[in-house]
Amino acid sequence: TVDMGNIFHTVLEAFAEKLSGRGLTWFSFTEEEGEAMVAEALEACSAEYGDTVLFSSARNEYIIQRMKRILTRTVMTLQNQLRKGSFAPEQFEMSFSMIQDLDAVNIALSEEERMRLRGRIDRIDTLEEGDKLFVKVIDYKSGNKQFDLVALYHGLQLQLVVYLNAAMDMQKKLHPDKEVLPAALLYYHVSDPVINAEEEMTPEEVNEKLLSELKMTGVVNDDTSVIERLDGTLIESGGASHVIPVELKKDGSVSARSSVLTSEELTQVSDYVNHKIRRIGKEIIDGNFPLNPYEKGTRSSCTFCPYHAVCGFDKRIDGCEVRTLPEYSKEEVLEKMASEVGV
Repeated sequence: TVDMGNIFHTVLEAFAEKLSGRGLTWFSFTEEEGEAMVAEALEACSAEYGDTVLFSSARNEYIIQRMKRILTRTVMTLQNQLRKGSFAPEQFEMSFSMIQDLDAVNIALSEEERMRLRGRIDRIDTLEEGDKLFVKVIDYKSGNKQFDLVALYHGLQLQLVVYLNAAMDMQKKLHPDKEVLPAALLYYHVSDPVINAEEEMTPEEVNEKLLSELKMTGVVNDDTSVIERLDGTLIESGGASHVIPVELKKDGSVSARSSVLTSEELTQVSDYVNHKIRRIGKEIIDGNFPLNPYEKGTRSSCTFCPYHAVCGFDKRIDGCEVRTLPEYSKEEVLEKMASEVGV
């Protein structure tokens, strides 16, 4: 089978390199240039997989054409999202190996033991204003990922916060004279949505609907000045953003349907993730990794686990019990995080 997720990441990384090589930016390329560069990057990526994988059947030829369409839509949507804000991309596919001296990825477990995290941040956007520098991280996903604060509390969704912590640590080292602030942690779903219309729509209306379907998920700093820099059209027009998971009420305040945290809450979440990772590291060092699957709502850790054959976990066996993870309100989970960190 074709691993679309890996191909999407590889092509988007190659696309960014092609932009730089041609003296273009994410703001300046035309749709024709975008489509051509996507096609070049996809062709090079497909060749790496070999003829027997991606060129062996009409079905795989169709898959390549579909990926080309999805990726062209992706780069044009990412450009549109950037143009609506004030941030500019600074890093693409940044490996943790490039930033190994940062505390966020090189974690002290004791005086003698350290744990190195491995990972790669898909994109880091920044904005400098006076003595402040705002940081936004974006993770490209082939699946529809949502930010779940309760899942994060249970240790199930730490990745995006680790990325932001690493990106902010790096910016603090690069700009020691700046106050580095978190702006957003976002997922972009690399997809090709289908628009269902009950009545005929103009091309402009279809495009607006597509942009709404492709807006990023995640969590955003609730400061309206930060929101304005992420989507400059939102403050003027109000309503729901087509870029970020934020909706404004008529009085300009952030609605309850928005996914936002204050700067203080973002810092609290960051501290909790550092605490959680350190605790997990210590358990690994102590050899503590029992069979301990979870259920949360309709989700189970066993559903997509590839290790069924070697795990040996079976609910029919005495002692094999699944953890049921409780749900909490935003206020409750933040209070629990603060309590565990000792704030």
